[in-house]
Amino acid sequence: MPYVPHTAEDVREMLASIGASSLEDLFRSVPGDVRLGEPLRVPPARTESEIVAWMGGLAARNRRVDDRPSFLGAGVYNRFIPSAVDSLSSRGEFNTAYTPYQPEVSQGTLQAIFEYQSMIARLAGMEIANASMYEGATALVEAILMAYTVHGAGSRVLIAEGVHPEYRRVAETYFRHHPIRIETIPLGVGGVIDPGALQERLNAAGDGPADVFAVVIQNPNFFGCIEDGPAVEAALKGAAGGSEDAAAHRPLLIAAVDPISLALLAPPGSYGADIAVGDGQSLGNEPSFGGPTFGFFATRMAHVRKVPGRIVGETKDREGRRGYVLTFQTREQHIRRERATSNICTNQGLCCLRGAMYMTLLGERGVRQVAERSCRAAHFARRRVLEVPGIKAAFDAPFFQEFVVTLPRPAAEVYRALAQKGIQGGLPLDRYFPRRTHEMLLSTTEMTRLGDVDALVAALREVLGTQKSAPLAPVLEGGRR
Repeated sequence: MPYVPHTAEDVREMLASIGASSLEDLFRSVPGDVRLGEPLRVPPARTESEIVAWMGGLAARNRRVDDRPSFLGAGVYNRFIPSAVDSLSSRGEFNTAYTPYQPEVSQGTLQAIFEYQSMIARLAGMEIANASMYEGATALVEAILMAYTVHGAGSRVLIAEGVHPEYRRVAETYFRHHPIRIETIPLGVGGVIDPGALQERLNAAGDGPADVFAVVIQNPNFFGCIEDGPAVEAALKGAAGGSEDAAAHRPLLIAAVDPISLALLAPPGSYGADIAVGDGQSLGNEPSFGGPTFGFFATRMAHVRKVPGRIVGETKDREGRRGYVLTFQTREQHIRRERATSNICTNQGLCCLRGAMYMTLLGERGVRQVAERSCRAAHFARRRVLEVPGIKAAFDAPFFQEFVVTLPRPAAEVYRALAQKGIQGGLPLDRYFPRRTHEMLLSTTEMTRLGDVDALVAALREVLGTQKSAPLAPVLEGGRR
């Protein structure tokens, strides 16, 4: 849209229409002590080429995840995105589409959302999925709210310490003045939940299991460790009494999952989870300094009328032709506020559409290859990093693409030292866990190369004052380095 400033005549006409004699008169009601009182200090005018060069210099100060070896993850990952995703999602039919209120003129958007829902439901091992949420954290909050309504009793939700700290902070903000009470399940030995301790926790306080309406886990968890989903589900049933009738009233199990990991790991639906949520950044969306992205939400058909947001369904018109409509519209924007299940009013449509394009272009085999490559790279990197004197493994549980190491120096110091050597290290965990000052969360993806790992190990040896790294021998795949 071109910028067309107002002329002096335009300003005079607008002031006259509202009864003001001047711009000063217009702002007379603003107290003098909060007004600037002098001309705004702005840089002098520059030519277009000068502005482009200046902006380029500012952009060059940013550090990227694809212009150096990077081992930063913790929820946002550098993955390869086929060029077709950018090309197709930039088409006007998609990037200008908004809420499909009129199905007769929104069939393309509705079908794209329907396909997205179908893929997410299949990936999560669930029966239905909605038309996406803002991002992973708010998707989790919506899952907790739905569980609170579905369960119908209790006020406590137990959230594992292994759930992303930012997800837990968002939940704490939402429920600060709500009857829902959040309690944390501490990590067990190895970096995952202890199912036995969970069962004891369910029976220990309040009114026992009846007072807990949901249990939240993340799998793989924030520390990269793979939780034992079936064991957690067994603990919930055991605390409920073991009988089929009692198990039917157990707390709902909510699983926050990495969508790429589901190409290798058991889907949450297979081990009894009632709701699966997560962040879709890994599905065709750039890291982009943390967003935008989208959240996905999948559950069982029994809870369909409690699902937040909306669901696109497939139907037929009076002539038998296939068509798509908004089957469920449970937002307050569509129905009376008191009947709404959610006040989230955006489905991050373009971002989830990119997710659908990404999954379609890669297919089942391609997504599995991405997961396998990421997993192999992580296990190789962990083995190599642990060869550096002074570095130890923080946890011994199985992991997918991230792992935590304990360093002989504060992790934040090591991170800065690595940055000076052109290496983007892992996340220093004291950012979220003040006591974990010497722990670093390292992440790999299918974009991690053997040379990146070699460079990391060499830099760590120098930073920590040990001998130089030995030549790299093993390879990850195909004999290529």
